[in-house]
Amino acid sequence: MIIAVTAKEASLQSEVDPRFGRAAYFLIANSLTGEVYAHDNTEGIEADNGAGTGASQLLAEYKVDVLYTGHVGPKAAEVLDKAKITYHEHTEGTVEEVLSRLPQEAMPQTAEEPPAESVSAPEKGAIRLAIPADSDAGLQAQRSGHFGKCAYYTLIDIKDQQVQQVVPLQNGGHVQGGCSVPVVLLHANHVKKLIVAGIGGRPLQGFRETGIEVYAGVGQTVQETIDLFLNDELSPISNDQVCGGGPQ
Repeated sequence: MIIAVTAKEASLQSEVDPRFGRAAYFLIANSLTGEVYAHDNTEGIEADNGAGTGASQLLAEYKVDVLYTGHVGPKAAEVLDKAKITYHEHTEGTVEEVLSRLPQEAMPQTAEEPPAESVSAPEKGAIRLAIPADSDAGLQAQRSGHFGKCAYYTLIDIKDQQVQQVVPLQNGGHVQGGCSVPVVLLHANHVKKLIVAGIGGRPLQGFRETGIEVYAGVGQTVQETIDLFLNDELSPISNDQVCGGGPQ
């Protein structure tokens, strides 16, 4: 189950933000993996209008099942109902307190086995890379120029400078303001390094905060890019290499 709680700060100790569309953060908790991710809602706060409906669409992208907040407006409620997201208003206390009051089966906790939709962790000593791709053709797939809008992420496990496993992971989708979604997806699937053609500053920071190192890489196919990585011809992306404008 995916649970969202509006919060004033990016912390489990934060008080619940009574606002929905203009909440400072959405804390997204996964009851299967035990992960809790803080989504910065600056874009919603600064929106001229439609903050509630935009927030509802964002939670649908995160595949949220249940929302806890202070108040939901009628237009936002329509979008939540359409997305089949159950919402609870007049929520008070800290995020941690809200989660602790949930039924035990919905409580975020470490699962004994990974979720069915996730790729199991790489073997001991291996490191997992991700490369945005246009198809599920593995190493032969053409690379995608957009890390957030790609059709697939090709996950490559490398150990002792050798490719151990190649797994295509379908991208769940990307909308305006949803650059944090790939951060959650790749982190949940044990990715430690990401190789992109370009990236914006905000998602780059998100990857860094979850321990995913981002590289700038060339190559037409996933195989070509991996060869460059294995030959130490790629470097971690620097702040002055980030893209401007909208999300990638």
